[in-house]
Amino acid sequence: MSQNNNASYSYRQMPLETLTKTIDALKEDKTFDYPKTVIDAISTIVSTVHDSYQANENAIEGFSIAIVQALQARPVSDEYMQINRTDLAEKPLILQLLILMQDIVIKQQLNQSVQQLVWLSIAMHTAALLITLDKKTDTKNILMQFKMAQFSASTRRTWLWQALPDIAQTEISIERILSVFNTLLQKRQSALVALKNNPATDTEEVAKDKSDAKAKLSQIEKITTAYQHAHVPQKPKPKRKKLPKNIKVKAINLADNTSKYPVDTIATRHNWNTTSSNDAWGSTRDDIEHSAIAIDLAFLEANIESHNGLTTSFEERIDHHEAPYVSYGEYPNPLIKYSIPLQTIDLSLQQNYMSQRNLALNSNTRLLSLAGYQALFAALNQDASTLLETETDTTCAGILLLSMITGLPVKSLLIPGYIGHPNIFKIKGKKYYIEHSLGITKRSTSQTLAEGDYENHSDTIKVPLPSWLIDNLLACELPVKEDFTAYLAALRSSIGLPYLSVNRIETALHVVLSRYTPDCHAHIADIICRTPAPHAPAMYYSSHTSEALMAHYKSALCILNSNSDFDLTYITAWHKYTVGSGFALKIETVCDIINEMKYWTDQSSNDEEHFNRTSIFVWFVFCLLTGVRPNNGLGRMYDIDLDMGWLLINDKPVKKVKSDRLIPLCPTLIRHLTDYRAYLINYQAKHQGYHDISAIIDNIRLGNDEALLKLLYERAPTAKSPTLKDIKRGDAYHMTKHIIDANPYWTRHFVRTQLENLGVSLSLINTVIGHEKARQEVLGRFSSSSKADIKRVASVFEKIAAQLGLSDITINHYPKSNHVGTSTAEVDHANK
Repeated sequence: MSQNNNASYSYRQMPLETLTKTIDALKEDKTFDYPKTVIDAISTIVSTVHDSYQANENAIEGFSIAIVQALQARPVSDEYMQINRTDLAEKPLILQLLILMQDIVIKQQLNQSVQQLVWLSIAMHTAALLITLDKKTDTKNILMQFKMAQFSASTRRTWLWQALPDIAQTEISIERILSVFNTLLQKRQSALVALKNNPATDTEEVAKDKSDAKAKLSQIEKITTAYQHAHVPQKPKPKRKKLPKNIKVKAINLADNTSKYPVDTIATRHNWNTTSSNDAWGSTRDDIEHSAIAIDLAFLEANIESHNGLTTSFEERIDHHEAPYVSYGEYPNPLIKYSIPLQTIDLSLQQNYMSQRNLALNSNTRLLSLAGYQALFAALNQDASTLLETETDTTCAGILLLSMITGLPVKSLLIPGYIGHPNIFKIKGKKYYIEHSLGITKRSTSQTLAEGDYENHSDTIKVPLPSWLIDNLLACELPVKEDFTAYLAALRSSIGLPYLSVNRIETALHVVLSRYTPDCHAHIADIICRTPAPHAPAMYYSSHTSEALMAHYKSALCILNSNSDFDLTYITAWHKYTVGSGFALKIETVCDIINEMKYWTDQSSNDEEHFNRTSIFVWFVFCLLTGVRPNNGLGRMYDIDLDMGWLLINDKPVKKVKSDRLIPLCPTLIRHLTDYRAYLINYQAKHQGYHDISAIIDNIRLGNDEALLKLLYERAPTAKSPTLKDIKRGDAYHMTKHIIDANPYWTRHFVRTQLENLGVSLSLINTVIGHEKARQEVLGRFSSSSKADIKRVASVFEKIAAQLGLSDITINHYPKSNHVGTSTAEVDHANK
């Protein structure tokens, strides 16, 4: 499959005596008592295969005769020859393989099964080599995969026999057999890619074919890797250098958008408020990304409404954070100033680079093509795993490869002691990985919610690393900037990528994840690549499993690894846990909350209390079926179109830059809002003496600039009647604290998570929730969504309404009618 060394395919010269001792050592296995005849048979088969590899000519005839004769002697007694799943599973894998081989001979199936018999013998010999080399995983893999090919009735396993060539026509040599496996591996990879690119991906037949293709690819992948690790010499593990004792590196926390390395090191932190130094390694002339120009930043602070008793979480601050603006004192170069608009259109914005990446413009020179990324990956992998003329070039390639597969900045990797530092790099057994935290705010103790009510229970992301690469880099001297410049220049020339730069290497993983990996998108890429919080607020409002994130990551590396030269077997399944918002509640929990709120509303003791509880209930319904930020005065009537089912909203009312967006209204929400408006009109009719209230309700009825959802509250003692006020989030929290003891901002986390769970595309989620990148708002210049696209999300909101039981809930008037001019003594003081 892959090789991370400079060796050609040559046989590992292991003496036969060593293998024989390995087989004899099976007698000492305390978990199973091997009969002597079994040990002798396995030794005979392994010796026969071993001698055939070293024969000067193809001795296939003598090879098969010797194996058949050994099996005809029936070394496995009848008591062990039970060919079924349960009985086989009780025995060691190498014995299971011998049983299946003996079964072929006993049933006289040699005419059609010599091929299987010889390939099974090769697998047994390979396993013996791997046992000697103490490669337990590879040993299990090759024995298990060939066992399943012979034992299973599923075409997912037995396809191997039709795919492998007739062994009589195959030279018994390491090079030839490895070539056979690699050819099959490439065919299975191509077949899976073709299925993934099939436009009819939703059909059950295509889904089954894709599942079958994945199973077949996994089978040949494990066999190829195991065979290669047994027969291809591996580099000895390099001796590590001691890490500097004075290096201070903080663990990666995305909530902390500060430098992760000391500013007094060789990798000086880039100060955006000053002219940058000449650190644009290998940059091309007139490259906007690496031009050393002075720029001025003006951050618009997150303006958050404060509420009594409610603490503003980090996630909410990020949600309200405004993208910083950039203004250039002058253009990097006069050539750029007069170039085509696509190059200059965004020069005044901080989101210049990321926005144009998301636009996927063909003329965008800040990106490489997919073929370019694949060629780059292949070149770096080859240089990093091969002893070049100079060790410096190998180290440069290794650092760039590590940056490419992790997104770690090259400047950080050049700090002495950074690679391998325990705050960033973790070692668990033989596994290497980097670990970072999203920095999610710890949930406060709730009187009404238990840990099981939340979707997510961790904010830790782990990205596995190839141990050979880390070991090599830890044993090498770090290169200097001039070394990188020279290596990049040579690399740029050799693979024909004039736009190649350090920045394009560092961002490669994000680009491949967000653009070329099936079923993945920019949000997943932000999580895996550690995009800082202010530029990726969406990752604090969703839920993912560690298993799914790792599958996306491996898929991205598979796409980069188009030549199959990079060994991906180090990527194995982690412990499964959910990652994301610390405030997203499960759908079942929210359903219970809704039911409790409705019961609480129906149990009102008077008309005024019923009014306030009904208003709070509809306020929560409004938040749960739109995902809006639960702010004061939510839902102005002149922004709500109940006939067309639209909500025009600017739910950052205190921010300095206005950016409205559209949210579709689902039928259930339209019905609740329509019924609530009728409820207000009915209350007006019953209390005609409340003139202030009547005037406010008239404005609501006429669709004027008035919030729809209101609370009754008593004015000064001298006032003749109560009046209405806009609902504040603090009101909603305090009035329902006995039902849900959590900041009502949880509704937004819940909606964002459910939209993704229900399969809404990332662009539409960001449009509806308000998490678009700068200048990509749906009503803005670079919108990637149409109003028709947004309108279709209403059907998804309707599914959420049905899951919460809101489709079956109606707004009822208070059953006991009050007389006109009812005393205000019983009015529920919502603002107490």
